[in-house]
Amino acid sequence: MVEGVETAVLAGGCAWVMQQLLRHPEGVISTRAGFMGGKNDDPTEENNVGHAEVVEVTFDPARISYRGLLEVFFQVHRPDLDEGIVGSQYRSEVFCTTPDQQRAAKDMLRDVDASDHWPGRTVTKISEATVFWAMGPGDQDYFQRFPRDCTPPFPRQDD
Repeated sequence: MVEGVETAVLAGGCAWVMQQLLRHPEGVISTRAGFMGGKNDDPTEENNVGHAEVVEVTFDPARISYRGLLEVFFQVHRPDLDEGIVGSQYRSEVFCTTPDQQRAAKDMLRDVDASDHWPGRTVTKISEATVFWAMGPGDQDYFQRFPRDCTPPFPRQDD
C-alpha cells in the first residue's frame, strides 16, 4: 500500500454507477469496481454467491477523511432499501479495512438514522473487508467509456 493513502470499500448498488459517483470528491485518487463479501472465488455478474458489487476507493485522508467519503456515499445511494427489494448483489454495505473505519462507519450510521432523511432506518451492513475481487476491464470506468449508456432514451439536444 502507498504511504499516506487509505482504502475504503463501499457497496451501494450497481458498481458501475457507484464508481462514477465516488470518483469525483476531492481527495479520491482512484476507484475500482469489484465484488466482496461472498462465498466463491473469482465472482462474476452471473456467479457471485453472496457477493456485493463494491467500489474500492483509494483516497488521501489529508484531503478527504473517511467520514467525508462516507458522507458522500450516504448521499448518493439508498441505504434504506433492503436485499429483498434490490437483491443481495446490490445491497448497502460498508466493508471496513481498519478498526477506525469500523468506528467511523457505526457513528455515521447512527447519524444517518438520526437525520430522518430516509423513510425508514438504514439497512446498511458494516462488515470487515475480505478479499476484493476486481471486475474485468470491461466493467472498469464503464460510464466514463460509455456515457450515453446512462442517458435517458430520448434524443439529446446536440443530436
